[in-house]
Amino acid sequence: MLSLIQSTPERINRMIAETIDVTVVIPTNNRPALLKRAITSALEQTHHNIEIVVVLDGTDANTVEMVREIDDSRLSLISLSPSVGGAEARNAGARAGKGRYIALLDDDDEWLPEKLEKQLAIADANSTNNFVVVTQYLYRLEDHKDEIWPGHLPMQGEPLSEFLFSSRGGFQTSTYLCPRSLFLANPFTAGLKKHQDWDWFLRLASLPDFRLLVVASPLSIYWVPLRSRSSVSGKLDWRFSASWAKSQLSLMTRKAYSTFLVKICLRAAFIQKEGRQALALLGRELFLTGQPSIFMIADLMLSVTVPEVLRLRLRYGWAWLCHS
Repeated sequence: MLSLIQSTPERINRMIAETIDVTVVIPTNNRPALLKRAITSALEQTHHNIEIVVVLDGTDANTVEMVREIDDSRLSLISLSPSVGGAEARNAGARAGKGRYIALLDDDDEWLPEKLEKQLAIADANSTNNFVVVTQYLYRLEDHKDEIWPGHLPMQGEPLSEFLFSSRGGFQTSTYLCPRSLFLANPFTAGLKKHQDWDWFLRLASLPDFRLLVVASPLSIYWVPLRSRSSVSGKLDWRFSASWAKSQLSLMTRKAYSTFLVKICLRAAFIQKEGRQALALLGRELFLTGQPSIFMIADLMLSVTVPEVLRLRLRYGWAWLCHS
């Protein structure tokens, strides 16, 4: 027997009201002051139909107290103990969310008010689910003028792997928005301690008809983590990075592989003061498996001979001259 249930206008309105457009996932641990800034930037979005899932990766009473003090029904907290790492923390937040889309926000970054509104305008116009909407972002070094990153946008026909690793290329985690179905089917690799977003993007790029959609406007702020600030990206381990890149060879071009070895592995090996044997091993891999250019080698020499803070200041000065 088939029964027909007719929805009243009140029921339809209630169903629409209960639909959440975006689940904002913020993984965190022991950084309540920075987290509060990130949460505030999400709550102040011009698009209000969102939920914010803070995923506490471990135990931290100060973070729990801070989140509870924020009086907004759109905010919730998940506590994971023992710690599972940033990748799985993001996955847990996505699984718990109810939004049509997942937007990632790191606890030490922040959004400008129109970020989600502008991303949703592009996302809702797309007819498939295999896409990620990203934005440019402000690359902010304390006490210095902001830069707009990436410095160049993907070119027509440019392999995503080459764009991700290019100089001033790639997009930052806090700019990502994608359909929830895509994220759940392609979660971050649990337990991966570094290169989590690159790993995710390389896998997505292999999907049929995958599209990277770009809002060409800086709508997020990335606070550059100096060595004085605890940061995953600041914990150098060239051996791990080299091993990860080797495992991803089928998902990147030879040029992209070379760029990664120079930009990440060789630079880290110099900073870690590794011996000639390690440098020779990476150099051999660079030329035998990769496809290096003279510009890559020049970039390497600059990175290993000029201190990080001075290099960033020179970069700001060069950007100012180019735009003056």
